[in-house]
Amino acid sequence: MSKGRWKKSEEQLAKEAYAVLIRHEKSSRAHSKPDLVGRLKRYQVYADFLKLCVEYDDSADLEALRRGLLFVVRAQGASSVAHRAGFSRMSLYRMLAKGGNPRLKNLIALFRALNMHLWLVDASFVKTRERFTRPKDQPFTWDMVSSGRRIKPKIRYSKRPGLTY
Repeated sequence: MSKGRWKKSEEQLAKEAYAVLIRHEKSSRAHSKPDLVGRLKRYQVYADFLKLCVEYDDSADLEALRRGLLFVVRAQGASSVAHRAGFSRMSLYRMLAKGGNPRLKNLIALFRALNMHLWLVDASFVKTRERFTRPKDQPFTWDMVSSGRRIKPKIRYSKRPGLTY
């Protein structure tokens, strides 16, 4: 869990999880791998995480999406997700395994169990996507600071009038 004043948004947590869990980049000090997997329990985090898995997966067999779904299913609890999707836990694991070959019907049922829907776009949309950058690699802007109480600096006055330090 992040310590200190700066908290990451759900989208930033999803980007960090994608970079560490799918792209195998080094995890930051604030978020270890188990911590990131635990954050995938929240809907907004795993929704953004799976969007990144689909958007940046250029492999022919959608390996990143399958691995991302496996992380989300493990974080949510495989038995409960399989029960909501309408098939057994073992068939869910077989479907998401490296050599698994899920049917479209089963993928749609799995996405519905996760409260998500598939969306199709044309090739021009995919070509105009942004380059992936982690939150720690982005340059700092004041928009990143969460809105909170602004603390004014204390002004101390000297005993002589007109001088401050």
